[in-house]
Amino acid sequence: MPPLQYTLAVTLPDDETLDSFYAAEQTAAVVFLKRYLQQATAQPPVYLFGASGSGKSHLLYAACVQAQEQGLTSQLLALEDYRSLSPRLLDDLEQLDLVCLDNIQAIAGDMNWQTAIFDLYNRLVEQSKALIIVGNVPPQQLGINLADLVSRLQACTSFQLRLLTDDDKQKLLQQKARLRGIELPAEVSRYLLNHQSRDIRGLVSILDKLDKATLVHQRKLTIPFIKEILS
Repeated sequence: MPPLQYTLAVTLPDDETLDSFYAAEQTAAVVFLKRYLQQATAQPPVYLFGASGSGKSHLLYAACVQAQEQGLTSQLLALEDYRSLSPRLLDDLEQLDLVCLDNIQAIAGDMNWQTAIFDLYNRLVEQSKALIIVGNVPPQQLGINLADLVSRLQACTSFQLRLLTDDDKQKLLQQKARLRGIELPAEVSRYLLNHQSRDIRGLVSILDKLDKATLVHQRKLTIPFIKEILS
């Protein structure tokens, strides 16, 4: 049932990997996920939570790519669209090496989906398969009615992701610019933060537009040039 299934080659931004996560080498969740995907056998599933913009989806997509690079099978399910689908979508997913569930808070009001996810969780654990679940709050605050599912989520290895400060966002933009082979001066990144969307995905989308513009016009990224392109 296609609406929940991501085709990685289309959906995943090229630079959203575990290594490209901001401060990846110092981020406990990134360090753990790399190890987890290499030896998921007999390890508890992983639960990531945090506010919108903290990088949860980045890590979830990146985990699928990492698994793909290791020759593992994986599936990412975005649960915000669950109402248009049947819980039977989860049948047989334990045959995969990795299952990722995004936005688990979406199914808080649906007992059928909660039961299906509880059963999937148990099947994956029984077969020593990897499972990564993302929510916006700790398990006990999700509003999930099935106590056994809440208990399973609490048994996960959990990481809370923090929101980036403006300084972090500026450095992240500069990092993503370098990955694209362009130089983003500090004053230009500050200008973007102050005059454009403060959402990271929005900022990266603008950066992609500017990257193409530098190639077309053969100009460096300066504030006057950015004003001209974005006006």
